[in-house]
Amino acid sequence: MSAFADDQVEELLERTGKGEQLTKVCSDPRMPARSTVYEWIEADEQFAGRFRAARARGVHALAEECLNIADEPVAKDDSVSVANKRVRIDTRLRLAGKWLPKDYGDKIDVNYNGEVVHRHDLSGYSADELDTLEKLVAKSADASGDTSGESPTRADRLH
Repeated sequence: MSAFADDQVEELLERTGKGEQLTKVCSDPRMPARSTVYEWIEADEQFAGRFRAARARGVHALAEECLNIADEPVAKDDSVSVANKRVRIDTRLRLAGKWLPKDYGDKIDVNYNGEVVHRHDLSGYSADELDTLEKLVAKSADASGDTSGESPTRADRLH
């Protein structure tokens, strides 16, 4: 990182923090190449942390930009401009969701707090078949580590 002055590194981080694309920042002749920035990230933990923080601020700026786009005036009955704004906003929000999923990603709850109940119609089975089934269920409960010692009683059966 020594090839660039501290003020250039600070400018890179500031511009990144304002949401400017790294490709655009690095196209400035005063700035390092994009590949150089990624090399710095791999080689210098302190710079990597500062860059990640700047990138996060940039994502927030990108999300805030959606409000400005939405507030841009549109001529009455100009469906092309409305569609264009929608695409611009959607693109920014999708990128924000990918880059900062904890803040802008879809919230998915995969926890299930309900009860699972299995009900089977056993009316078509004979008493001997039901006894055999009851023994298998009891044996399976013992094999699965069920230490309650309880097996379904005849009163619990649905037939």
